[in-house]
Amino acid sequence: SFLIAAQRNLQSLYMGVAVSKRYLEPPHLAAEPKQQNRMYQSKRRRVEDVVPIADVPDDILAIMIRHLDAVPDLLRLGQVSKRFQLAVSNERLWEDLFTKRFGPPSKLQRAAHKLAASWLSLYRSKSITSKAAEPWRKPCEFELQAAINNLTNSPRTTADSSKTSPSGIDRTSSTSSSSSTSSSNSAAKNNAAAAESGEVMAVDESVSEDHDEVEERLCVVFLVDGSGSVGEEDFSCMTNFLLTAADTIAAVPNSKVCVVQFSNDTRVEVPLAAVDKTTFEAGIHNMVRMNGGTNIAAAVAKAGSLLKAEASSSRRVLVLLTDGRIDTYQAREAGQMVAQLSDEQCNVGLWAFGVGRGVDSAELMRIIEGPGEVAKGLGRERYVELCVRDDAPW
Repeated sequence: SFLIAAQRNLQSLYMGVAVSKRYLEPPHLAAEPKQQNRMYQSKRRRVEDVVPIADVPDDILAIMIRHLDAVPDLLRLGQVSKRFQLAVSNERLWEDLFTKRFGPPSKLQRAAHKLAASWLSLYRSKSITSKAAEPWRKPCEFELQAAINNLTNSPRTTADSSKTSPSGIDRTSSTSSSSSTSSSNSAAKNNAAAAESGEVMAVDESVSEDHDEVEERLCVVFLVDGSGSVGEEDFSCMTNFLLTAADTIAAVPNSKVCVVQFSNDTRVEVPLAAVDKTTFEAGIHNMVRMNGGTNIAAAVAKAGSLLKAEASSSRRVLVLLTDGRIDTYQAREAGQMVAQLSDEQCNVGLWAFGVGRGVDSAELMRIIEGPGEVAKGLGRERYVELCVRDDAPW
């Protein structure tokens, strides 16, 4: 009964605020004193009627607010008072509303939530983007930035998984650490023996060098689909994404970036080098769509040849921007090329951004994961819808 009474008080307050906007405006200059007095008394009675809502506990108030499913009603209620503003800004409430409209939050969307600082901000941004992009699907600004941050900060993935022992320890690093440990132990024994005999031995400088941290470099290669199935608007969407991503990559120390357009063949649009904003933008704006087929295997092979000269400690990130519409043979060839690159080089990670109509997201996920069971489940985390539409152009 208390809950029902409190809910009625909340409704009366909500209605009272709406009514007060109409009746409690400053009186007209020509209004009579008696009329002003009646308006003042009306205002006083309405305030006295809704004062008990201040005594409603926060948990009861939160329960009542959760029954307001309409987002516009929640936003209007938050403008009534500071207490309602705090109650309406509840994180759990907006996470539930986000899930109800956009589905369960993915790993990428949870990273975007951290950038947005609240589920309310993320909900607002995604709602505006979704409405403006209809009938296309695009990520909001927070999701797009989270995706770029993830690929620049991505941990070791496909290549490292294939070179990792069952316990999860990198075999390469464990071998080097064990060798350095054994060499240091032998050096210590030799020094001890020399000290007993009164001889002075030089310190093995190679041991100390092994303990120095190897400078890690980030190398990102963008593989841009220039085939005939990609329209001009899709191609423009990809080039705009490249400009946005380059700003984030440039802020990463010791980073390099490269842009390769592919169709039946490949063409290097921006050579692998540190990001120079003027040079990079000029290279992107001068890109001309190649047309032709969609040879993803050739694009991956080209990226491998460009990254081969980099140090083994460098993080190699391949970013595939395509509609993924390829036949079975091309898909199998692309997956085999990804696996070959992962075997030949260390620290390789692959991302895919879907662009265009009728994007084959399932095929792109399979290409990301490659053959075998090593990277199963990784494709769903590494695939992002950049600008997609379900209906195919044919």
